[in-house]
Amino acid sequence: MSVLNQRRNRLFRTTSLASLALVGASCLLTHTASAQEQNEDDAKREATIIITGTYLGRQSQDQVSSPTLTVSEETLTASGYTNIEDVLQLNTANIGSTGGAQDLAAGGADDRATRSANLRGLGVQSTLVLLNGRRVANTDGYTNLVGLTPTIAVERVETVLDGASALYGSDAIAGVMNIITKKDFDGLALSGQYTHIADAPGYTLQGMIGGGDEKFHTTLSFSYEYQDKLQGYQRSVTNFDNTSGLAQPGNYILSSRPVAEGGGDVIIDNGVDGPINYSTLYDEISARNGTSTVQFADPSCTVPGTGGIYAGANSFPDGACRFSYQQRNPVKPRAKITLVHGDASYNLTPDHELYFEGRYHQQSTERFGIASFPITTGTLTVPADNPYNPFGVDTTFAGRLLGNQSPDRIERVELDSIHLVGGAKGPLFGLQNWDYNVFGVYSREDYVLKTSDTDLIAAQNALNGFGGADCQISPFGTPSASEVPGEGNCVYFSPFGADQNASDPRASYNVLTPYQRGEYGQLRYVEAVVTGELFQLPGGTASVAFGAQTREESQETFVDSSIVNARFGFIGQSSPGRGERQVDSVFSELYLPVFSNLDIQLAARHEDYGSFKTTDPKIGVNWRPTDWLAFRGSYSTAFRAPDIEETVSDQVVSNVGQTVDPLDPTDTGTFRTIRTVSNPDLKPEQSKNFNLGATMRPLEDLVFSVDYFNFDFTDRITQEAAQQVIDADPNGPRIQRDEFGRLLAVDIGYFNAGSTKTDGFDVRLNYSKDIGENRFTVENMATFITTYQVQLGPNQPVVDALGGRNARNPGAPAPEFRDNFRIGWERGRHGANLLMRHTAGVDDDLSGGKIDSWTVYDLQYSYTFGEDDNMRLSIGAQNILDEDPPTAAFTGYLPSLADALGRQAYVSFSYRH
Repeated sequence: MSVLNQRRNRLFRTTSLASLALVGASCLLTHTASAQEQNEDDAKREATIIITGTYLGRQSQDQVSSPTLTVSEETLTASGYTNIEDVLQLNTANIGSTGGAQDLAAGGADDRATRSANLRGLGVQSTLVLLNGRRVANTDGYTNLVGLTPTIAVERVETVLDGASALYGSDAIAGVMNIITKKDFDGLALSGQYTHIADAPGYTLQGMIGGGDEKFHTTLSFSYEYQDKLQGYQRSVTNFDNTSGLAQPGNYILSSRPVAEGGGDVIIDNGVDGPINYSTLYDEISARNGTSTVQFADPSCTVPGTGGIYAGANSFPDGACRFSYQQRNPVKPRAKITLVHGDASYNLTPDHELYFEGRYHQQSTERFGIASFPITTGTLTVPADNPYNPFGVDTTFAGRLLGNQSPDRIERVELDSIHLVGGAKGPLFGLQNWDYNVFGVYSREDYVLKTSDTDLIAAQNALNGFGGADCQISPFGTPSASEVPGEGNCVYFSPFGADQNASDPRASYNVLTPYQRGEYGQLRYVEAVVTGELFQLPGGTASVAFGAQTREESQETFVDSSIVNARFGFIGQSSPGRGERQVDSVFSELYLPVFSNLDIQLAARHEDYGSFKTTDPKIGVNWRPTDWLAFRGSYSTAFRAPDIEETVSDQVVSNVGQTVDPLDPTDTGTFRTIRTVSNPDLKPEQSKNFNLGATMRPLEDLVFSVDYFNFDFTDRITQEAAQQVIDADPNGPRIQRDEFGRLLAVDIGYFNAGSTKTDGFDVRLNYSKDIGENRFTVENMATFITTYQVQLGPNQPVVDALGGRNARNPGAPAPEFRDNFRIGWERGRHGANLLMRHTAGVDDDLSGGKIDSWTVYDLQYSYTFGEDDNMRLSIGAQNILDEDPPTAAFTGYLPSLADALGRQAYVSFSYRH
């Protein structure tokens, strides 16, 4: 890291600490366990708000022992964000976002444009996401924040930052994020926002209506969002060469001497390198290497316009033709998202209420990229009688059939989800101060990927002269005896660079064959909770909650028969599968107000998965020695059960990844098939975690809070690293090679990897001051990570991963310091906000260098007008200075810590009646 960046990081740390000492805890992420409400009246203390982290609604927020952060509707409005998932950027405890891509911009490698929470960088599956306190179905092992509810319906977002399995069960191992909607809204609300991102604009339309009477009330909200695509060549940080040896123009493997028509030598002049005698060159190379197998780069590799990049220690064409796919990679897919959410309640009697919640989400995305994938799972042969074959002998093609000049290949994904809740609540059998809440949930999420790949049988037919949609081919891929190669309805296809735009267009039918695959995830459960008062203590009335839950989880994957039969050249062989399980649990919570200033929370939950059982306790303490000082602490154990696809499903999933063949000294990395199977012997992840914190309010408008967090994970569940499997045994039973010895595929699985330990500090402050008619607010949230250690695997060494990118480690990127600093101003109908977001740099273990820190500024101005101030106009921008993300090896930038969108200017309008 440069001296300038080191000084910059020290400056931000110093600025943050100085502001922490002067002004109060974050209003962006207000600490719910603060002393902020301590001077409020007794009526508010007895309010029956149920906050995340407790089932006991009689507790007020200042009595909670866990560090809990709240983002209000007002904070979302002031930020300019139109989506729930963008709340993640306001939380310095969250690292990364989307599934495997960890993409803050909800794009890139993720073809669904989904987003997930990842507290502490401990994995997206380790943060439990709830909607109104209830689980929702998911696919790929994480909850999609994009599809939960329209932002206009959000009342607040609460995030518990310590282990919460004692209350909520599996997946709450790093914390809980709970989205809470408005249930008592009356009237009409409309809003719209247009966001200008260079080359990729978008807009969002939202509405909400609510009303009712003393017996019935309903609230209905909707939203529609459009976001255009963004490609790698449209941003300088992603517009660079990242090459693949499986290219078009490609490479050709010959096992016999090239021969020209009439029996002479093959001499090719590509117009750049001069005439080359491929026959005599074949003789030289085969004699030198002692083998009859010789690889040539495509004769047109070096010709301008073909997209080829020659690479090799020897002179052309004794090497490999590569090309750069990076510029055609997506930074963000095109997305269209529709959301509908409804809440309704009916007073069956003055005391008993029936309630309902429903949600529908539909998301369509289009991911644009290179026209065709490389051939990695099999071989294609260009026969000697193919009129485009210049070598005159059979040759094996190594590359991709369509090149950089062809139209984009589009991956289309349809994602649908539905979530239904029905329940009843009220007093329990007439018992005073005892209540019940019983509900059932049905939740489902489906996704279907529709795209194309090279069908090896169809492509080989085209190379043999039996291409075209009207060429008569049997269902088994065999040409009809009446067909003649290259005649009538049958055509030849050429993979050679010289013919990129010359092949018969009818042969495109054989080059890309459509397929689809997808997944269904379902969740059904019933839960009953009883709460009540027990006895008096010096500080008040002790209360208790206990309940039970039984849930059924299922997952099913489907794939085209061509994928099952391994006919595609890139996607590899996969098999459909199904897995399901039933989980039964009982839980309880006890609240003890020992003294007026000392509360104790005890909780425990027992879950039975059939193959294993687990019991997790929690104890929390909140002590308020003075009216301006509060201490809190909690200790708990937590767990994450293996996902269905990791342990009980019978599916085999194929993906692709960059790997290096250690047996090939010229291999610098290329895409290969990686097949993953489940492991029925997986154990759940376990953790021990504790938190110690304090909140101080030395002045009326000044609040300062600090929390120390500590997580100790064991039995972490992870996928084997494909490269490690290859390196361990390059010719082993889990490795697939072709007849030429080329590496094609590797089989991996899941295992319990070892441990992860992390600790650090969350520091927040808030200070508000009225000066004349002006009100100023200064707030700050910072997270300091002081330990981040990961274990590479069972019986493997523990690595100090703090401050690293961790591309080669099981952990996530771990910047030592992140900070959000905001200054707000209000005067009458006018308001403005300036937000600084800073992330420290990390070591890049892919390059051995550094990835610099990233700092961006968001600015917004708003004006309120109309009757009763019911209209609001806002203009602003995120990353107003158009700051590029710092450079990182291979990917160009690190998506979990920065984004490549640039300046995002917006204008929004809202109306309420």
